[in-house]
Amino acid sequence: MRPIKALFIILSVTFMSSGCKKDHHDEETTPEKPFVITEHYIAGTLTQKTGSKYSSVFFIQLLKDGKATFINSSATNLSGTYTLTDTELVFEVTGGNARIAKFTLDKDKKVTSAYYKALTTEYEATGELLPVKETNELTGKTFKGDEYKMGEVSNRTGLNYSFGATAYGSGTDATTIDKTTNNYTLIGGSGFKYVNGSNVELGFVSNKKLTVFRVSGLYYYGKYTQQ
Repeated sequence: MRPIKALFIILSVTFMSSGCKKDHHDEETTPEKPFVITEHYIAGTLTQKTGSKYSSVFFIQLLKDGKATFINSSATNLSGTYTLTDTELVFEVTGGNARIAKFTLDKDKKVTSAYYKALTTEYEATGELLPVKETNELTGKTFKGDEYKMGEVSNRTGLNYSFGATAYGSGTDATTIDKTTNNYTLIGGSGFKYVNGSNVELGFVSNKKLTVFRVSGLYYYGKYTQQ
């Protein structure tokens, strides 16, 4: 065999060998990050099954050692406990404010159904298990949609919510909204709660949709799309 031809064969085999190794390396996948429940929180809505309906917003903060905090439009948060299995997350408060919330989970830890009961009253419930963010997912964003009031009656069409880092404003004319009007408490990086006396507003953003519930004399609610 001629030396040049032999050298060509050796170089070809070496190149093919290194190429195979590279392809094999590229096919290796990075191990998925283990699911940690305390790095998530529940955000959802509750709607009356009968009567004059409206949809309120609630949060469940999932803490260490199976403890949790329930947040809604009430002035006082409720302390409870939770249990987690492969297919279900159950939150419970005992005593005078007894309530229970159950969330069915799929293999990816997405909520597929929700159940909620406070004392003896059951509600139509929704829930999402959202990641706790270190950054504020609301800052600099504007959302637009229609607001409804208690009784499922249209209240304001084309309502805008515009958020700053610590405050937000709302109105039907996006160009005149003052984003410093309402100071809010950030919840989980993607939820908020505003309190001013008896006026309360809270909501959360998920998949570029803002869900809001407002207490101001009557009850108001709506879903708004990120602009």
